[in-house]
Amino acid sequence: MIRTVALFLSAVLAGGCTVTYADRFALLGGRLDALRGELAIPGLSAAVVKDGRVVWARGFGYADVERGVAAAPDTPYEIASVSKPIGATLLMQLVEQGRLGLDDPMSKYSSDYKVDAVRVRHVLTHTSEGVPGQAYDYNGNLFDNLTDVAIAASGKRYRVLLADNVIDPLGMTKTSPGNDIADGLPKMEELLGATRARHYADVLARMAKPYRLYGDGEIVRTYERERGIGTANGVVTTVLDLAKFDAAVDEHKLVSAASQQQMWTNARTNDGHPIPYGLGWFIQNAGGTRVVWHNGYLPNRYSALLLKVVDQRLTLIVLANSDALSAPFALAKGDVTRSAIACAFLNDFVAPSGCTAGGEARIAQWREARRKAARPEVPGSESELAQLAGRYRLPSGAILTFAVHGGRLMMAGDDPPLTLFREGPDRFFAKANDYRYAFERDAGGRVAALKIEAGDETVAASRVP
Repeated sequence: MIRTVALFLSAVLAGGCTVTYADRFALLGGRLDALRGELAIPGLSAAVVKDGRVVWARGFGYADVERGVAAAPDTPYEIASVSKPIGATLLMQLVEQGRLGLDDPMSKYSSDYKVDAVRVRHVLTHTSEGVPGQAYDYNGNLFDNLTDVAIAASGKRYRVLLADNVIDPLGMTKTSPGNDIADGLPKMEELLGATRARHYADVLARMAKPYRLYGDGEIVRTYERERGIGTANGVVTTVLDLAKFDAAVDEHKLVSAASQQQMWTNARTNDGHPIPYGLGWFIQNAGGTRVVWHNGYLPNRYSALLLKVVDQRLTLIVLANSDALSAPFALAKGDVTRSAIACAFLNDFVAPSGCTAGGEARIAQWREARRKAARPEVPGSESELAQLAGRYRLPSGAILTFAVHGGRLMMAGDDPPLTLFREGPDRFFAKANDYRYAFERDAGGRVAALKIEAGDETVAASRVP
């Protein structure tokens, strides 16, 4: 079916060119798979949408390396900040219904704001920090405050609003409004309805497992600890379901053409300077072609790219089970041509001079940084590790449990358990994250506490007798 459509497109779009779109799809697939290798991405799924129809879709590599499950077009991934265009669409629906104004103060909807200076528009366009409207500064955490706006204006829980207004109407049957549906299924059944909640839980059970590149080429299984759903992130979906959202956007099934145009217009600072962001979308000129797009970036877990060539109604969607679609390219700056993945598509399907080779250099720099960040392991005896095993209570009351298995200190609670590697006496690191774990002893030499260092933050946990 997809190949038939591709051959049809070769006549419609190539204008008699001897290089058909089927040829271009084959080339694109080869380039994406090669980039997957360069970026050490275990599993990747991609689709191309033309005039509202999926004309090409493929999976590459593995959604679950340990179990040998191949990535496919219907593999669900967490899409990180590609959730933002969806969240912005829900907000614009509320604007069209007269329940919300873009210039309403955030304090009307969210208790996180004590004064009226910051408006909904400022948060939607990442211009709310410092003097509101003065400068663009991408901040996904602040964008998530719009969840409160959506809830207050609609009178619905956000995941219910998302399911009622986007997922169900568009038939996105392999999408879940959050990665946490299965965590408390009885409550989710009460909120969403039993049939719907169980269906979403089934979607999550088929999610691609997350991984990261450690050191010079080691692929390490990681863990999803951020739970929930909001305007900034949390949607779990497939490239084929995102294609349904993409088609609905182009066909104005979700918001009017006028509202969509407003979303796809570069916002301006207070002094009139245009910024690379509209209402929930990046907007730019790439090699003479207008594109709107968004990327997703969950460090050490997932990444995503949705890139639309508006005038051609042509879209690339790529999802991955590592952070590498975004991590090397600093896309929050607002320039999608920094991405080697975007350039592979734009150069072959839109404009040969649309991108430079800078993306390849950024990949090399990123790989080198990962290599240098690797830490040497220091040998230690199993008896030394046994002294550290036990339970430790965090300030939140949560308990961390450590045990020795196969000569390694491991922390229970994740699947598989988090393995720690010794870098010195009573000090450890993990390959699955960037944390360091320092066990502390009392005056008598007994292990009494644990400090977990995460960047500039340190969390202390006391040992439970």
